[in-house]
Amino acid sequence: MNIMPEEKPTTKFMPAEKASAGEVERQRKIFADAPVVCDALDGMLNFSLILNSQRQAVYVNKSFAGFLEEHGINDFVGQRPGDLSGCMHATETSGGCGTTEYCLRCGSGQAIAQALSDTASIKECRIMSRKTGEDLDLRVRVQPLKYTGEEFLLMSLMDISTEKRHDILERLFFHDILNTAGGLQGLVSLMMDCEAVESKFYVPAALKASDRMIDQILSQKELTAAERGDLQPKISEVSSLELLNEMVDLFKAHDVAKNKGIVVSGDCQDLKISTDKNLLSRVIGNLIKNAREAEPSGAKITLSCHKTPEGAAFTVHNPSRMPEDSRFQIFQRSFSTKGTGRGLGTYSIRLLTEKYLKGKVFFVSDANGTLFTAVYPEKI
Repeated sequence: MNIMPEEKPTTKFMPAEKASAGEVERQRKIFADAPVVCDALDGMLNFSLILNSQRQAVYVNKSFAGFLEEHGINDFVGQRPGDLSGCMHATETSGGCGTTEYCLRCGSGQAIAQALSDTASIKECRIMSRKTGEDLDLRVRVQPLKYTGEEFLLMSLMDISTEKRHDILERLFFHDILNTAGGLQGLVSLMMDCEAVESKFYVPAALKASDRMIDQILSQKELTAAERGDLQPKISEVSSLELLNEMVDLFKAHDVAKNKGIVVSGDCQDLKISTDKNLLSRVIGNLIKNAREAEPSGAKITLSCHKTPEGAAFTVHNPSRMPEDSRFQIFQRSFSTKGTGRGLGTYSIRLLTEKYLKGKVFFVSDANGTLFTAVYPEKI
């Protein structure tokens, strides 16, 4: 009787194979019986763990053990870093943490890979956690560790989420207000060059843009308050069609809109929802700006809104397909294809939608182009 060999898990990055349970237990005992090593790591404030050559934990210090217990993990032995941190991608393949396409771009994965090649490494990574529901920013150091003649890895984790949040909110503010200022500047330039009779078409749009700029300045104060848990959205009734038409007027004269069309689809529904109009405007504005920056001259961006069982779904479509690297890292605050201080629009979309407007955002990018959809309840 022929027996088919067991199929090995596939991987896009590091090897998927793990050490046996017996081998991991033997390695755990090595450090359990080494009080000098344990005491040194337990005295550290940062999270620390020791991994075997298969990237499985054989020891974690007291700080990390306490964190894991708070999140329902009492047995860390044999698990990989992505399993322990609750990374949403760690369960996407049979190989687990370190084997997905996302892992190729993960700072933690890159640091581990370098350490496995006998080079210490310090990286930053951002984990979208399925356990806490929050994004976790970490500074990761991984270095080779030879002990009792065996090869291990010493990994240290520092939570820099608060630092990153403060930095990103400040950068988002300048990103958004420069967006509005660009539109206002374009409108004023058009007014200077137009005939007097034509100015009546530009003045109302310029006034709305200046009002939005003031709202965004005030909103920065609100977002800062949100970091302290004090933000209360300002609820008013919003017309979806009116909002989208306002966004079209704002972007008509913006630099990113030159030689590119923006339209509201003919089948757009005019829905009434109770939400924070200023925050919703920032979401739609960033969707439009990102779509336009992705397109060459002559392209058309289409806005729409339709009713769903959850409430109202706003959509922004552009003809181009998103590059593969961008699709894997979209919505991450540390990801940017545009240089320092840029590329933050999609992160702000997710932040404002999920945390403050109680909605959800997702996208599809294929041969038909890229479609972002942001769904909001009828009332928050």
